[in-house]
Amino acid sequence: MSAPRSRYIADLLQVHAEDLAFLWGQRRDALASQRYTLREFNELGERIEAHVQGLLVAPPEALAGLLRPGLSSNDRDDAFAAACGLLRLEQPDTTQAVVVEFSRAAGPTLAGLRDALSFVRPALFAAEMQSAFVQAKPITAASAAVVLANHRLLDATALRLAQFLQGDDAVVCELAWRAALVADAVSSNAAAPRPYRQGLAHAAPGVRQAAWAALAWSGDPQTLPLLRQAAAGGDAVAVHWLAVLGTQDDAPWLKQAVLASENPQQRCALLARFGHPMALNALVRWMKGEDVAQAAAAGEAFTRITGIDIRGERRTLPVPDDADEFEREMAPDVWMPNAEKARDLVERRGSEWASGQRWCNGIRLDGELSREMLVQLDLEARWDAAARAALAGRPISPPAPIH
Repeated sequence: MSAPRSRYIADLLQVHAEDLAFLWGQRRDALASQRYTLREFNELGERIEAHVQGLLVAPPEALAGLLRPGLSSNDRDDAFAAACGLLRLEQPDTTQAVVVEFSRAAGPTLAGLRDALSFVRPALFAAEMQSAFVQAKPITAASAAVVLANHRLLDATALRLAQFLQGDDAVVCELAWRAALVADAVSSNAAAPRPYRQGLAHAAPGVRQAAWAALAWSGDPQTLPLLRQAAAGGDAVAVHWLAVLGTQDDAPWLKQAVLASENPQQRCALLARFGHPMALNALVRWMKGEDVAQAAAAGEAFTRITGIDIRGERRTLPVPDDADEFEREMAPDVWMPNAEKARDLVERRGSEWASGQRWCNGIRLDGELSREMLVQLDLEARWDAAARAALAGRPISPPAPIH
């Protein structure tokens, strides 16, 4: 008796591929988002898997014919969807097609293929990634390092990784620092020496961002002194990381640095990231000001720290006098805060909040966190808390996957 033929709707395969690409873009954004907890992030992963399963209903040759052209897409998420579907077939020829395209891709295409190779079980391509890391051109090799790090297969002591950390190419250097962070954090051996000071002084903000993250996760006691020095010198990336990692001692200086900023949204976001109750009175004052954007941002920061909704009326952000019709039509709406409610809350609960040094959504985070508490946090707050725990020498979570 012959095997039953697979039944599928060809047009539906295209829908699954498009939805897979869309959801992957959401997943990338969600990884460091204030809108997702780990549970919600995992639910998004389940939706992604459902579309992968929808693709796998088709015969392998039909699916390969549909997806192969997408491997060279200049859209990162479309390239991911094509590569993910082909890799999940777990066949040598379709896996090899992805590996070959990875070896010659660049830009968003390479990023999408890197995402797929990081997401799918590596049994059929781990050797090829090891070879690419050792032999391929720098951007391909650094991308292979990311894939290997995400699968916990990157040798933290590899000479080529050390070379990339000191390279001139900012994209390669940033990928290398992000891969080194994960490789060092999960290694059972002593951490390899890293050229942190060179990374922290790099001209590219993305490299400095990755190097500060790697230094924090290393637990090096010089992290905070170096951060304070760089922040005092005006490095915006260092100011950001000081908000993430700083202690009670940094509150007065950080407040001064924030007040010196000319960007009201960034000013409020930094205070919210730091989460210190000393910011609440300033936020209430800004809510009462004439600047609509600053008032709205202050309300969001107040809620971010306290966990209490103080939204009032909905307003449209003002546009410049020389704005065209399209800009006026597309001006975003924001929630204006109820400043009186916020002021009353500070008066009634200010002493309670003053008992802690760092708050996020009403959860006190300045003490030692358990894994159970970590689950309650959104992903931005989760990775921040995990970085602080790693810096204190008490890691409670592995670092986030590299995207």
